[in-house]
Amino acid sequence: ARLQLPLAWENGFVASTSLPPLGAPVDPLSGMSLLLWLVVVMVVSHTMHHCSAMPASERAAAAEQVRGMFYHAYDSYMTYAYPADELMPLSCAGRVRGSSPARGDIDDALGRFQLTLIDSLDTLAVLGNETEFARAVEEVVNTVTFDTDLLVSTFETNIRVLGGLLGAHALMVEFRMRPSNLTFVREYREQLLELAVDLGDRLLKAFDTPTGLPYSRINLKHGIDRAARLNDATCTACAGTMIMEFAALSRYSGDAKYETAARRALEALWSRRGAASDLVGTTINITSGSWLRMASGVGAGIDSYYEYLFKAYILLGDQTYLNVFNKHYSAIMRYLKRGPYLVDTHMDNPQVLSRRFMDALQIFWPGLQVLKGDIKSAIETHRMYAHINDRYGFIPEAFTVDFKINWASAPLRPEFAESTYFLYKATRDPFYLEVGKTIIQSYEKYARVRCGYAAIKDLRTGVHEDKMDSFVLAETFKYLYLLFAEREDIPFDIDKYIFTTEAHLLPLSLGNIKLPMEPFSSSSVDLYIPQHFHDHSCVQPPRTAATLLHILQSQHAICPAYSAGQHGLIGVPKPSPQRSTKPRKILPTELNVENQEHVDYLSSIGIEIELDEGVVHLVHVPGSLRSEGLEFMKALVALTATQAKHSERRGFVRVLVLPPPGSDEHELVFEGGPAVFGPNLDATSATFSGKAVMAVPPLACQPLSGTYTNSMVVAYRGGCMFIEKVRHAEAAGAIGLLIIDNVDTNGRTDHFRMTGDGKDDVKIPAAFLYQHDGNFIVQRIQRHGNNRFLISLSGFADG
Repeated sequence: ARLQLPLAWENGFVASTSLPPLGAPVDPLSGMSLLLWLVVVMVVSHTMHHCSAMPASERAAAAEQVRGMFYHAYDSYMTYAYPADELMPLSCAGRVRGSSPARGDIDDALGRFQLTLIDSLDTLAVLGNETEFARAVEEVVNTVTFDTDLLVSTFETNIRVLGGLLGAHALMVEFRMRPSNLTFVREYREQLLELAVDLGDRLLKAFDTPTGLPYSRINLKHGIDRAARLNDATCTACAGTMIMEFAALSRYSGDAKYETAARRALEALWSRRGAASDLVGTTINITSGSWLRMASGVGAGIDSYYEYLFKAYILLGDQTYLNVFNKHYSAIMRYLKRGPYLVDTHMDNPQVLSRRFMDALQIFWPGLQVLKGDIKSAIETHRMYAHINDRYGFIPEAFTVDFKINWASAPLRPEFAESTYFLYKATRDPFYLEVGKTIIQSYEKYARVRCGYAAIKDLRTGVHEDKMDSFVLAETFKYLYLLFAEREDIPFDIDKYIFTTEAHLLPLSLGNIKLPMEPFSSSSVDLYIPQHFHDHSCVQPPRTAATLLHILQSQHAICPAYSAGQHGLIGVPKPSPQRSTKPRKILPTELNVENQEHVDYLSSIGIEIELDEGVVHLVHVPGSLRSEGLEFMKALVALTATQAKHSERRGFVRVLVLPPPGSDEHELVFEGGPAVFGPNLDATSATFSGKAVMAVPPLACQPLSGTYTNSMVVAYRGGCMFIEKVRHAEAAGAIGLLIIDNVDTNGRTDHFRMTGDGKDDVKIPAAFLYQHDGNFIVQRIQRHGNNRFLISLSGFADG
């Protein structure tokens, strides 16, 4: 949609204009950033919530409702699925690896080790059901074995199974120390720890690599077998989310080998961060240490790497982890935080977006910011997620900045409930209780089925998927219960524990057990303290601000009212006082609202940036009648009007693949995603045809080797920007470039537009195909060879 231009003037006091949502075209010659349309700053305060305190009786009823939801899911699993790893809630049956229909890599979380039961153990304890908790622990101790010939995910097995065993062990030890009517509790002999050591020894073999980065999969029985060695790539979160469980295992067992291995993996990632950006990529080669995918964000593929750096500091008290996290946090707030949004950029070019949507896994971030103490930013971002949840009832797996669905499934993830819980504990704002109630209502109305809770396959249709991941019981219901429960409802002091990324509970007392550890060889980093660290909205006394910070040996909370003069964590130097300076004047032609300097300038001239249903509004507020602000608004309106006249909409690309001469194969026609750079195929009505040739190297991120004159080059996504690939293809003499997605997109059919770097200097066209379409072309090349059939690119009606 084009930019809507009307400028509203009310009594001469308020001027506002709306900017279009993401996807609206921008004239590259205008001098304004393409990202102008992307980012807003949404000012959120408690006075905007308009929520009155929730009565104690209503909170208690909500807590009891969540308890019932957990048992509906747990009892269904135990009745219809146990000892299988997962429940299939529509089939009312267990999902058994090797027997149930295969689902690809997602099944790597299954290992025939009673996954859902182990993942649920400490939730039973949190709910106060010591009897069922002890019975379930005894069942695990007597029946679970890890000596199975299965290739499992190192990451998932660590956070769900090893974490589940360690969290349950910690609570069994706590319950054993007080009177109990249960013989098994009184006589508990640390059998869960024995299982954890057995599993830890098996997972430890994954770290036997030149870099110290673990294999993404490992055979529980044989270690790194031939199948495991086939994949030498892993995600950053996969390699960087081991330290809490492995350190806990070392502290409990007295053997430093586990913690040493996890620490070495963290250092391997840290040492390979972007030299200029201090960001990390998404996928890395465990043998060479080279980045395979350099997109950087806080969501899928990276998320818990950042989480574990900070939480490792809280758990273990090692300043190294805080130093490293602070350096990353500075980079995230500088490059990825765009208003309330958390975007993905290129690791080595962080001003440029690597994708135009966000994913549900990033929603843990406000909860982590609560632990950090950056409350205002956490509130701001969480409120944006709340808008999305209000619109769809759930958070879709991927969504755009104008709140449109990019990937419509909703597997009942816990991250939104997690961040809601932490923000409530930090602020006691009843708004977050109301958010929790909306989550409960959606689960009961749309996800509850006869045998548990079913994931939503498509939020647009409400169709269910026959799965209930173990994290629903381990995390989602745990956080929801804790949101509404009173302290006396929890049978132990939860503030003495910290949550892992799977919401398993590890005692902060583990930090008192010291083991010899080598310092990071690359740990000399500057400490980062945000200048505007607090939002002055915290109202709670110490110890209620989340699980936490007891390792700091301080009774100060994270809020300024109770931590006078502090700008962050105890022991971190305070920033030097800085004189306030007037922001540099910004011209409308250079305005880029992801730039904090620009946002500060707008604020100084009385202009606020607000969000209404995903549309950006610039508002000159009453009482701020500075002429500079009004003149800026007029100039911006004139500029956007000019932009609208010159902007163009590019339709989809028709990708025609002809059969090789003499073969009985059919021609193929696909709808490809267009590029915002290069020739506009709609406008020219031209057709570009060339014989299909695979790029060497296949990512086309370096100059191509071989002969490509008048060829239609086929390359894969990843490693560099789209326009860089096109430049290399053009330099090699190609007539066009076809880029195929590098990940399985599960049959997605929505269209994708490739963005550039602001410099439109290519003359050949490019088109994008999702993997399920692109594979037909790649397989045809593999069957017949290069230069054996034609591919044509032309305009295709964008209905």
